[in-house]
Amino acid sequence: MNAKLDKWLTEKEWLMREVHHRVKNNLQMVTSLLHTQSAHLKDEAAIQAVKDSLRRMQAISLIHQKLYQGENISTIDMPDYINELVRYLHESFEIGNRIVFEQTIERLELDETQATPLGLIINESIVNAIKYAFLNGQNGIVRINLQRDGADHLLLNISDNGVGLPAGFDLFEHNSLGLELMQGLARQLNGTFTIENNKGVHILVRFNMLKN
Repeated sequence: MNAKLDKWLTEKEWLMREVHHRVKNNLQMVTSLLHTQSAHLKDEAAIQAVKDSLRRMQAISLIHQKLYQGENISTIDMPDYINELVRYLHESFEIGNRIVFEQTIERLELDETQATPLGLIINESIVNAIKYAFLNGQNGIVRINLQRDGADHLLLNISDNGVGLPAGFDLFEHNSLGLELMQGLARQLNGTFTIENNKGVHILVRFNMLKN
């Protein structure tokens, strides 16, 4: 019985790794197609929309790459994942040393069902900060903080010291795909989403931590 159970577990792990590998490869194929399509676009807004979609896909693809390559096929090492995602976004905008990214990430391993929406929220927050927080080549800092908040919750706090939100900004009236996406992803985590204006923009997501 033990031998059969070991064999079954080995086969299950192999199958899960293969699934993650194929998902990653399929995402890379779609990414290549979008890159090819963007080369033929003339409208700047359309080009930027494609680039934003590519960054979102990379955030997801990186999850499956980590699951395929890691020792654990069901959880993501968040400090490692977030660090690699931030490095990718930094390089994709070619901003050099103008913006500094400070990370304070607790040693956490999250289930894929939480790591994916959280990674997308981080992606959106950083992309928005790079695009809108530091105008006219201004230098700045983006801080990414993920910590336990009590026994059962996690708190993600992403802040910048940029120009802040426009005067009279109303989250419920502002028509932004990125903000709508972050709010929807926070609901997917069964969490709360808050955006504050205090010497820059502060995005906070608080959610229940799944027990592994």
